[in-house]
Amino acid sequence: MVVAAAAVALLAASMASIAATPGNQGAEAKWADWLRSHDGAALVNPIERWYYAMQAPDAGGHPHSLATVPRPRALPPGTVPPPTIRRPSLPAPVPLVVPPALPGEGQWRPTGPVVDGRPTMEVAQYRADTVYTSQLTSAVWIDPSVLRVRLVPGSQEPGGAWPVAPDLAGATAARAVAAFNGGFRFQDAHGGFYLDGRTAVPLRTGAASVVISRDGSIGIGSWGSEVTMTSRVEAVLQNLVLLVDHGRLTPAAAGGDPALWGATLGASPVVARSGIGVTASGALLYVAGPALTARSLADALQRAGAVRAMTLDMNPEWVTCNFFTHPDRAHPASVVATKLYPQMQRPATRYLGPTPESRDFFSVSTR
Repeated sequence: MVVAAAAVALLAASMASIAATPGNQGAEAKWADWLRSHDGAALVNPIERWYYAMQAPDAGGHPHSLATVPRPRALPPGTVPPPTIRRPSLPAPVPLVVPPALPGEGQWRPTGPVVDGRPTMEVAQYRADTVYTSQLTSAVWIDPSVLRVRLVPGSQEPGGAWPVAPDLAGATAARAVAAFNGGFRFQDAHGGFYLDGRTAVPLRTGAASVVISRDGSIGIGSWGSEVTMTSRVEAVLQNLVLLVDHGRLTPAAAGGDPALWGATLGASPVVARSGIGVTASGALLYVAGPALTARSLADALQRAGAVRAMTLDMNPEWVTCNFFTHPDRAHPASVVATKLYPQMQRPATRYLGPTPESRDFFSVSTR
């Protein structure tokens, strides 16, 4: 009876916490987060591994077609100011590993605003490995010289009061062209969070870090060696260690270090994963897919052109990338939202207000 009463009390406490937790994530994700925050990772992790093992796609097969990408839209001259940093070179087609290729597989397709006749975002879809060949991974190429990428703090991760709202609303939504997920919860990320002169979670030497400078340029590297704090730094988000460095996969991509991956779902389960990288010419890459391991994510980032890259969040609840278009120029706050690929679990309006987002994320907007 005592054990049963304790179980009921635990369930009641967790349900009350779920009801009070902001964000549009599902009840299962809120419950898992609550248990992890209360020393319940040993219970949650095996259940998640079993669940996602049952949900993993069958090996083999092929997709029917590529997902639809929002059409590019030319902006009126003068809408975007001249770039203050060098425009990156357009990407080369993604090398393929599964023959025969699907029509258009690995080819970059323009989307988002068009500035001076050049696309500011492009999307490529391709198979990440030779095992789960029915599943497509998507890469988004972003030009940070004419689009502004910002780190947005979540209401719970990192939490606290910020001058930046944990959602996109009003004038911010009117300028937004995309948004995508950030990293792990900070108790699992082995890294920190810095924004506009304030450190919410201490930065950790050696952690993989995405660094946004005040001029909008973006760097990714190991903190303390490849990237460091300077007066030019606007934001830093850290998450585990690099998956790609100097254009090559790192040992972390193999997923063999339990101290690195043990606090999360892990490196080996086939599940939705996401990552972020930079190209040699300074473009930003976001890569995500519904059926990836840490190794296949790293390989997908490298093949898309990343010379340095790191993992972001994982599992279908958190892997989210949405495009925002504004077809009515007379009412720019009216937004049409589209998912990067249809299997993404949360709605295309995620990150748009009025619902606050519980975890940090990245916004992409016109300058």
